[in-house]
This record gives sequence, structure tokens and C-alpha cells, in this order.
Amino acid sequence: MATAKEYRAALSGLGAPAPPAPGHTVPWRRGGRDMLVLVSGVGPVAAALAVGRAIGRGQGAPDREVSGVLALGIAGSFDPTVLPLGGLVAATAEIFPEYGLRGSDGPQAMDARGLRFPQAVIDGHDIYDRLPLAPPAEAARALGLTLPEAVIAGPCLTVAGVSATAERAAALAARYGVLAESMEGFAVALAAAASGLPALELRAISNRVGARPPADWDLPAALAALGRAAACLFA
Repeated sequence: MATAKEYRAALSGLGAPAPPAPGHTVPWRRGGRDMLVLVSGVGPVAAALAVGRAIGRGQGAPDREVSGVLALGIAGSFDPTVLPLGGLVAATAEIFPEYGLRGSDGPQAMDARGLRFPQAVIDGHDIYDRLPLAPPAEAARALGLTLPEAVIAGPCLTVAGVSATAERAAALAARYGVLAESMEGFAVALAAAASGLPALELRAISNRVGARPPADWDLPAALAALGRAAACLFA
């Protein structure tokens, strides 16, 4: 999770310990399973650093080898009629529209391959701005988790700066065909894939992407949905 607020919403009701400082993990044992629960900090750079470090430390400890990654948090919806406030989305792909050769006309002018250097090569595949993920049900099974029934699955998008206008939100949605926007998903997924680990990203919807009026936000409903989702995952 990116923040202590998301951590508390998801796990406090399940008996998890107090959240650690950003960038750090805390051990938690539930249902016979040992976990390292991480508060990464906000944004793709903080998330990549924290998750990569946590995986590395876990892989260096044979008695607690990391077997997978679960990303939980909140996100914005590009279309609340499809993915409403308080709803749940599970990522089937993560897209990072910040990467590549940037033109002057917004997202439509981005050329992910314009630099001719991929961000990573995983299983022989060049990763530029898009990272396909395993189907959420498959990822949940690999992690031994129970996926909530009310989840809407689809591609999600990760930004370094939150979309604050309807015009930018519309341009991103049109270019990439995504359901939700967050600030950490691509980084977490890339860290897991580069380490050969299964990953599941599940987020509760707190707002409409690109909208700032209070009517387009319901953070309490999103945090409550996150708690219900976590209870189902770890049932």
C-alpha cells in the first residue's frame, strides 16, 4: 500500500500491526501465512524503490522467501458509469504513459518506443509503456487469496502526476482504453515481474479521474470498500 491511511483501511480490522514508516515493512502472520506488509510511499519512484528493496531482502532470507506481491489501494475511475465510486478494480495490465518521446499535444503525442530503449526486458519481451498482467483470478490463486466477486477487471494506468483536468482524463482514456488511474501500479507490477513473482493489484475507487468537485469524490466509501476487499482476500 502507498500510504498508512490505505494500510489502516485495509488491514487494521484484520488484526495487522501498526503501519510502518514509508519505505519499510512490518511482518504479519495470518491464517498460517507469513507476510511482509509494506507502506511504499506515494508515486511510481517511491513504489519501485520500496517494493524492489522489499523483494530483494525477502529473496535474501531463505526462511521467508517472497512468493508473490499484492498491491492494495485506492484509485480514480475514468468512467464512473462503468467503474463507480466505491467499486473495485483488478488490473489486467498496467500502463505508464509517462515513458517515451513526448510531443507537444498531450497523451496522443506520446511515442513509447521513440527512445528505442525499453524500460525492462522480461522473459524475452521488451517492456515500454505497457505491462500485461495475469488474469486477476489466476493471480489470486497463485497467491492463495480469495478474489472478491464484485471486482471489475481491466487495464489500469499509472501516473507520476495525478490528472487534474477533464481534458487530460479524456485524452488518456481515449489513448489507452483504461479503467482506472493510480500512482504506483505499474511500478509494483514491474518490480514483481522482473523478480519472476506473481502479482495482483486490487484498488477501490475514490474519485472520477480529472475531477476536483466534492461530488466526484467519496474517499470514505473507497476506504470502506478496501477493508471489505482485504477481508475477502485473506478469508
